[in-house]
Formats: sequence, C-alpha cells, structure tokens
Amino acid sequence: MTANSDYLKYLPPVLWEDSGEFSLGAMLRIFEKVLTGIDDGVELAHGDHAHGPLTDEVERRAGVFDPWATRPEFLPWLASLAGLDFPAPRGADLWDEYQRRKVVAEIAKLHRLRGRKLGLSRYLDLLGAGQARVALDDGTRLLAVSPRPGRGAVVTGMVTKGPVVVGREVRSEGVTRPWCLTTAPDGGLIVGDLGLPDGLAVQLKNRVWHLDAAGACDMAGAPPKPLPIAKTTLTLTRVVAVAVRKNPDTLYVLDRAGRLQAVPAPFRTGAATQLTSLISGGTTFAPVAMAVDAAGDLIVLDRGDGPGTPNPPKIITVRPSPLAVTRTPLRTVREPLSLAIEPDGTLLIGDGGVQEPENPAQFPGNLVKVDRRTPVWTETTLLPAANPLVAPTGLARTRDGSLYVLDAGLKPFSPSTTDPYICPVAEHAAVLRVDAAGRAERITEPGQFVYPTGMVADGDRLVVCDPGQPAGGWPAVDPRLLLSRVRPFQFDVVIHFAQPRLPPDQDARRLVLNRAVVTIRTIVDRQKPAHTVWNLVTSIFS
Repeated sequence: MTANSDYLKYLPPVLWEDSGEFSLGAMLRIFEKVLTGIDDGVELAHGDHAHGPLTDEVERRAGVFDPWATRPEFLPWLASLAGLDFPAPRGADLWDEYQRRKVVAEIAKLHRLRGRKLGLSRYLDLLGAGQARVALDDGTRLLAVSPRPGRGAVVTGMVTKGPVVVGREVRSEGVTRPWCLTTAPDGGLIVGDLGLPDGLAVQLKNRVWHLDAAGACDMAGAPPKPLPIAKTTLTLTRVVAVAVRKNPDTLYVLDRAGRLQAVPAPFRTGAATQLTSLISGGTTFAPVAMAVDAAGDLIVLDRGDGPGTPNPPKIITVRPSPLAVTRTPLRTVREPLSLAIEPDGTLLIGDGGVQEPENPAQFPGNLVKVDRRTPVWTETTLLPAANPLVAPTGLARTRDGSLYVLDAGLKPFSPSTTDPYICPVAEHAAVLRVDAAGRAERITEPGQFVYPTGMVADGDRLVVCDPGQPAGGWPAVDPRLLLSRVRPFQFDVVIHFAQPRLPPDQDARRLVLNRAVVTIRTIVDRQKPAHTVWNLVTSIFS
C-alpha cells in the first residue's frame, strides 16, 4: 500500500480515509513530490536532466542575483541591469569568468557615478587595469587632500584658473603644469609652473603664481587676467622649487639652469633679482627641491650625477646674507625626490632608490633622515626595506604632527628611453600616512593623481600639485597630445604597465597588452561624458 502524503494532515480528518478506489493521500503525494520533495529515490526526469522540488528552486532564487553564486550564463543578464555589456571586440570575450563575476558584483555602486571622473577611474580600476596603471588627466592642477583618522582621505580638485588658448593664440595665461609649491605668508600658495614644453605650436612660459587658499590666481588688468609673480623680471628655465624666507618675507625661486632668484614682498609687485648661480665647476646640477630652515638658510637638494659618481647627490646650503654656499655630499641617498625640514632642524629626504631595479627587493623607495647637528652628518632610513613607497615626490607634516608622503608610483620616476610605459614598478600615485613606528599606509583611492610632483601642508589639509606629465612631456606620443591641458573638454588616459606582471614570452605579452588596451578603450568610450574628447597616452596601441 502506498504511503499517504504528509500534506493530508493539513486537511480535515474526514478526508483522511480512503474511499477504496480513490486515495486523496496518494494523490497528494504527487503535489508533495513536485513542491517540497519526497525522499523516495525517484527523480523527476526532464529530458537530459532532473528537477528538484520547487521549494529548493525558490530557496536558490536569491543566488540567481548573487554575482558570485549565479550560473555563468546569467552573468550578462545581471550586468545588463546596470547598463553594462561585457567587452567582446571582434566577437572574442576579453574577460574570464572571475573577471565577469567581480565586475558585476561591484558595478551597481559605480553605476551612479557614470559620467564623472571618479566613476570612470573606478570603472577602469575595476574592469580594465589588470597589469596596467591607468590614470586620468582631466587637467586638475592642484588637489586638496583632507586626511581623516581611521578612514581614507577626501581628495578634491581646487578651482585654478588655467590658460585660455584659441587656436595657437594665448588669450590669457594661467596655471598649466604646476611642478612645485609652498605656502605664502598670507595663507595662500606659491606655485611654480612649467607652462608647456618647448617646440609646440602654443607657447606658455614657466611662471610662478600666487594663489589664495581656494586656488584663485592674482588678477590684474581690464578685463582681469591672471597675473604671474615678477612677470617681466623672473627668468626661468624649468622652475624646480620655490620657498619663502621670513623676516623680511622673500620668495626664492630655483630653476634647472641653476639660477637662484629672490622676489621681495609684496610678491604681487616685487621685482626679481638673481642671488647666485648654483652651478659649480662645470658639474651637472640637477636640483630636486628647496626649503628654508629655522636659521633662514636655503636648503637645496641636488641629485648631481647620481650615487657612486664624483658628483653624488648632495645638500647645498645657501646663506643669503652674507652670501655663502656650502655643499655636503649624501652617502646613502640614491635617487633624491623630495625634501622636508623637521622642527629640530633634521632633514627628511624622499629617496626613490634604485631606478632600474633588478629584483623585487630593489622596488621600494624609502625616507632618509639626515641629522646635521654633528660635524659628520648622519643618515638613517626610517622605513623597513619592505615598504609601499616607490617614488616619494612630496613630504609634509600637518598641524597635528602627522607625516604624509606623496608617491608618484612609477619607477623609474623619469621616463625610460627604451620603453617609457612598461616600468619595473607601476603603482597608482597616492598619499600615504607614516606613523611613528615607520608603517606607511595609503590614504587615497587609486586614480586620484597622474604624475604628482609636490605637496605642502596647509593647516590640517595637504595640497598636491600635479603637472599631469614629466617636465618634457610624455615621450613617444604625438606632440599634439601635450596640448590637451590647454584644450577645453579634452582629457588624457595615461597607461603604464608593470613589467613583472607581464608574461616573459613576447607573443603572450603582446596579447596581454593589446587586450588590456582594448578593454580600456571600450570602457572609456562607453563611460566618458558625451561632450568630451579623450587621448590615449601609451606606447601600446591596438
């Protein structure tokens, strides 16, 4: 006799008994088998597969909407709910199943950011990066970084007045490629600007600007136009560093040609005079940074010809009055990139380390503390050998004493002459917080900076200058792309690849590079604001 269905107990007892020819309990077993299942060893076959009870299907329904649990064939449908199509150029899928699941899992929260730089940066970091470091240069020249205890920092672009260029005519100058900066006595900023590289159809000179705390330039004339400091008297060949000395307030400007020039306050109307030239004896002079110590001396960091040469990295101390210049070689610093002076007079130097590393142990940079209080200066590294620094281009302490490091993320920092876009190290540029124990922690999201070169503390915030490209521009690209910073509605997508992450086989490497570039092209074309034009900056084209 066939057992009755458990469903029978939910019906009135008068229906429990069989009538002889008909058994309600047996009939209900059919429904129970389909709906909730009966462990009787019998499968519900349907073609080449079997079905479980409907209640199991209902329980699994939530998994259909879970990108990490759903069946692979459902992933395109889930992606379409957020307006995403998986890239498949020439009909070939670019992403494997893991990439698809990861993208769909994150895409909903990014969908609301479509059309914005932050959204596009996150899309690229999520979808297209892989082996690539992708940076968007939308022309943001100065950025304010507001650290938050225990959380990531807030990064906002400052509203700075850029140049106005119509065709080849410069209608108005403005901040173009800020390379260095310092705080001004009035609470504003002094910014050294590289202008545009020589040889372009549009010419913008090196300038030094005074900005207020919000990033607005000094203006003059009718109609008002940005007014650079000492416009007619300051002669510059690639401005490298600016510093302000107090009592009396004097602005000092250093360029790559070795000219150290002084501008007295008020800087808006002061005329520049040359204090001295720091080139000595025909040796290479490669200044990196400059600061003022408590004694009023100018401290200049000079790379020279590099370590192990007759002209190693050094500190040049300049006493303005009476003029005196002394040079002190550095013994352990390999690639000086930044300089800061501590309250006790010791120096902090951001060292990029070996620029052509041969193994991962040579990838990190470091911070070097230089104690000048002894006749023979002592040099001490502050961070462990394994640390996240790559190219520390800025150092600053905020009002609470916290130490922050600006890191460009590229090694070598100056582009290689062989392949400038495939680097031993290619990490996202970032600001890092360094604690008293020497631990460095990133506090900014990827994609906030392109090629940052300087940072200063302004109270509780940090201000970063980002020229968007090396001093001579990005190599191996169409020279017209160097003008994107002065063209409205244009932005650059700069792609670097980390060599250790690429396959050693050249054919496999070419495939990886091409697929990455195709993915990035697809994402940018789909996610960029409709009114903009974008330029690809890399040596890999697909």
